[in-house]
Amino acid sequence: MTSDSQQRPYSSAVAVERAADLLFLIAERGEASLTDLARAIGSSGSAVHRILTALKNKGLIQQSTENGPYSMSWSILALTQRLTAQTDLRSLSLPFMTELRDLTGETVTLNVRSGFDRVCIDQVEGPHEVSWRQDIGKISPLYGGATGKVLLAYLEPEELKAFWRTVKMQKLTPYTVTSREEMLKEIELIRNRGYAFGTQDRLIGVAGIAAPIFDSSGHAAATLTIAGPADRCTSDRLEQWVEPLTAATQKISQYVADAAFGTRPPARSHSEPALVAGASAGH
Repeated sequence: MTSDSQQRPYSSAVAVERAADLLFLIAERGEASLTDLARAIGSSGSAVHRILTALKNKGLIQQSTENGPYSMSWSILALTQRLTAQTDLRSLSLPFMTELRDLTGETVTLNVRSGFDRVCIDQVEGPHEVSWRQDIGKISPLYGGATGKVLLAYLEPEELKAFWRTVKMQKLTPYTVTSREEMLKEIELIRNRGYAFGTQDRLIGVAGIAAPIFDSSGHAAATLTIAGPADRCTSDRLEQWVEPLTAATQKISQYVADAAFGTRPPARSHSEPALVAGASAGH
């Protein structure tokens, strides 16, 4: 005989699946009655009513009258707010990413923080046959590579304290900094100059430069990174890319802030000045 403690986790999982099914059905149909929803998912009216009541109590669905059909609540937007912000961020960043790719000849990525990791959400690949390419959605630790170190450097003080408590920095390559004292020095340097270099400290053979994109509240919401093979992305070339990269991130930050306050960024014309003069791709 199965005990109640064994049944409960399974029953809870089924209820969550049914709740998700009901949300998708209501979203697809616009509105739906209890009877229609119960029939659609093959469950009893009483069971479906309990789930709908829970969803209604959480503000995810609503009814115009006590016994009326169910529809989505506006509060569902809270669940999509972060994803919408990332979508806007991608569309705002793409022209600058393309320009930086054309300028440098290397891959440009857009990355955001996920807890104490970072994830790539978009990229514009370099044209070289031998180029560095990031997997979209790939999660990497904050303490390795230019991208992660920028996001780490701009954590709020309490977040940084939590990072030290919960994350054990490990050698990703022989060049990875794992000492807290050394990383604190690097964090201070990154904050002072506004960008970070990474040379084979996350992946052997890869070097790059990253700079932060700030949201309307002044938090580092994302980074732009230019990266490629270390033998091509020398320290001299990375230095040449500081100005165009930081010019791009500053403009994107302004556009992100404007978008948060409902202001559309201006359309960019072909006559608009390039991000920088004098930095070449060095093909």
